Amino acid sequence: MEKLSEIISKKIITIEEGKMVGYIIKPVFDNCQLVGFISCDDESEIEKFLLYEDIKNINKEGVLISSVYAMQNVDIEGGNSPLGKLVFDQNGVNLGRVEECYLDKKNIKKLQTNLCEIMGKNIACIGQDFVIFQKNNKKIKKNQKKSLKNINFIQKNPKVEILNKIENKNNEPDFQPSYPIKVTANKSKLLGKKIVKDILGFNNEIIAKKDEIINSKIINRAIKHNKLNLLFFNSK
Repeated sequence: MEKLSEIISKKIITIEEGKMVGYIIKPVFDNCQLVGFISCDDESEIEKFLLYEDIKNINKEGVLISSVYAMQNVDIEGGNSPLGKLVFDQNGVNLGRVEECYLDKKNIKKLQTNLCEIMGKNIACIGQDFVIFQKNNKKIKKNQKKSLKNINFIQKNPKVEILNKIENKNNEPDFQPSYPIKVTANKSKLLGKKIVKDILGFNNEIIAKKDEIINSKIINRAIKHNKLNLLFFNSK
């Protein structure tokens, strides 16, 4: 099984030229099946789509493809990666936040949250903001021998409880996403500065690499991941 978090940010290497041509930014799922990855071309810095079927191998060195032409100029929105998302069952019970996604080729084998393990067949939906769990007749694997029936999920997740209280106070709908949060760094002062170390996003996506010159694309990527202040403090 492959860990999804370990594939993100891997180098993309061509077999024909033996050359690094880019890196993986984020996965693209069609519900619970991996379709491919959004990648970044090293030369143009343009985001491109890499179909799963065009990947020859994934190992510790990187993602191997036949040639750079496997990276397609296709505009893909979203991706619905489960990493970092809260999981709720169909009664609204919180089952934790996804820390790891295990893949069996294109299929999700299981999700590891901070509270339990959820098998792929128990996933009803991977949405834009949340993962929805559905029950069946088979038992769910426990994390550290904890039963889901014996866990008070609200007590284990005080941040979710606080978020719900804030939403109820403002009469807003339940389950509002909690990020991205606006940051206060001055964007105009960042343009043209040099990055002093790699800046990573929520799921280890590369926002900016060391020695890169900050442009508007890097700033927008940092805002998306709430890393603008981190970008500010790691530039000169």
